[in-house]
Amino acid sequence: MGFGHKTTMKLSALALCVGVAASMGQSCGNVSPFLAAMFNNTLTGVVTTNPPPIINDPNENGNTNADILASVCDLPDAQRVIQIGIQNEAAQAVDFSITLVVSAGVGGFVCDNQIQEYLNAGYRDAIVPGSGGNAVVGCDTISQLGGTRILTLEFGVNQGIAARLTANPNPDTLFPDAGLPSVTLRRADNNSTMIPLPEVIVVGSGDPDFVCTGNSLCTQRGFVYVSAGGFPVGKAAEASRIQGTVCAENFGTAPEMRLDKTLDQSSQPYQFGRGGTIIFGVLDRAGDALDVSRNQVAWLVIDENDSTLHTPER
Repeated sequence: MGFGHKTTMKLSALALCVGVAASMGQSCGNVSPFLAAMFNNTLTGVVTTNPPPIINDPNENGNTNADILASVCDLPDAQRVIQIGIQNEAAQAVDFSITLVVSAGVGGFVCDNQIQEYLNAGYRDAIVPGSGGNAVVGCDTISQLGGTRILTLEFGVNQGIAARLTANPNPDTLFPDAGLPSVTLRRADNNSTMIPLPEVIVVGSGDPDFVCTGNSLCTQRGFVYVSAGGFPVGKAAEASRIQGTVCAENFGTAPEMRLDKTLDQSSQPYQFGRGGTIIFGVLDRAGDALDVSRNQVAWLVIDENDSTLHTPER
């Protein structure tokens, strides 16, 4: 039903830590002013505070906690996906590395009748199915505690130059703004922006420009400023300076964002919603000194009703 992390708490345990979102900046009913421009083919602009519909009793999938979502098949079709965009405010071009992770097989988050949908979209087995092994993304080890498979979908550095965001030509245009250089992550089979819902988003990879320093997971880099020739310049955005990661939100030491599986309307600062949208904004901070700890990447998180879950923290 989920993953354990050798570097931090279990995903299911973290999902139970609810009730503090209001004090951490959560805001509902605040529609993003530019989402229609970025995803005008899918977002409706409708705002509602109704609880998300659940098709089946979560306990039907062997989940012993009725307050936690057990399977993607317990969701309506509209909530089985996510949209992810990246905007670049910086004066430099930006390379990035993002990996979506989900459990599958018996007891996994992806039920059997949805596995092919995930594979069609580009997810691939990160371990030998049924081996009980761990998936490793950069320095981040994701333990298999549920299901028999771990599926991953990589975006960014492994896709080459096509994944690079160009430099922002207008220093007065700041994130979030639909006029910034941007990229939208897409499925492998049909180029759709509607990507099957992951449980975890990991920033960084084993690439030398993105992997962690030593064994410090929070130094794993998800976004790297690059020169016109493609060489790293300035201070790369480590997980500890990427809003929404477990590292940046001080909930543990993992370069990850995690799906909100709770069935109420609370959300932790490191959690994203079902059927919603995430837009990362790379801030113009390549020149930050090494000892500066402010965010270099912010995120805007929208739920399935186009209401804001998390606002950018510059």
